[in-house]
Amino acid sequence: MLNRMLTTTAIAALAASLAACSGGETASTDTPAQTAAAAPAAIDAPIATTSAEPTSAPAPAAGTVDSAAMDHAGMDHSAMDMSTDAKPAPAPVAMEEEQQSATAHAPGITNHTLPIARIANFKLKDQSGKAYELYKMTDAKAIVLTMHTKGCPIGQQLTPDFKELQAKYEAKGVKFLMLNSNLYDTPAAIAEEMKSFGSTIPVLKDADQKVGEPLGVERATETLVIQPGTWKVLYQGPINDRVTYGRARAKADMHYVGGVVDAMLAGQAVTPSFVAPEGCILVFDNRKG
Repeated sequence: MLNRMLTTTAIAALAASLAACSGGETASTDTPAQTAAAAPAAIDAPIATTSAEPTSAPAPAAGTVDSAAMDHAGMDHSAMDMSTDAKPAPAPVAMEEEQQSATAHAPGITNHTLPIARIANFKLKDQSGKAYELYKMTDAKAIVLTMHTKGCPIGQQLTPDFKELQAKYEAKGVKFLMLNSNLYDTPAAIAEEMKSFGSTIPVLKDADQKVGEPLGVERATETLVIQPGTWKVLYQGPINDRVTYGRARAKADMHYVGGVVDAMLAGQAVTPSFVAPEGCILVFDNRKG
């Protein structure tokens, strides 16, 4: 009787074992792909719960500050700009546009109409007595006419600039002249000053101010660029921005006259422009206002 019971128990245990084995074989009949897909889920679970570093956290959006990352790194919040709408540094193109805009609206540059659109003919003598008539200079590519006053500090400091312009453009057909409308400057005094500065530019003496006054000029070194033939004034103002009141630099940033002359020599259309000049004030006895 006891042996029968043991046999029955053994048979039942064997049956249970076979059933368990049968179940394992059924699970193992899944395809390798299914098995591989299921495996990471079982492996990743403990890693996700034990990972101490937030290496898989998404990067913060542009222009924001990750407070958690700052805390982790021991950084001071108060030392950082916490604004969420912070903008990145401007691109080089934007900076270039800003510089151009600043130049276009620099102090002294205006869009005002030139005092005169066209210059009238005149005939005057220079400091040595040689006569010049404007409308006979039709063979010139451009005419540069600058107001002169003896002893003007800005004019004296700009003498090298005038000489440089003359050396660069005179051989290309550009004519350089100066006009002195100061009633107190004699031809002899003018000749002495020009010689002392080594300048060979003719200075025409406007003894009665009938040439200078209608030009609308106001200061010494104020320069007009004239188009021969049409006699239009294409530019009026300083030759460059190197010397102003209280400041003189080694090099100029803006070469106003040179830029206009270059365009004329290249056959390009030039829009007349005016730049407020700096220099000694010109006094015209018959000028009103």
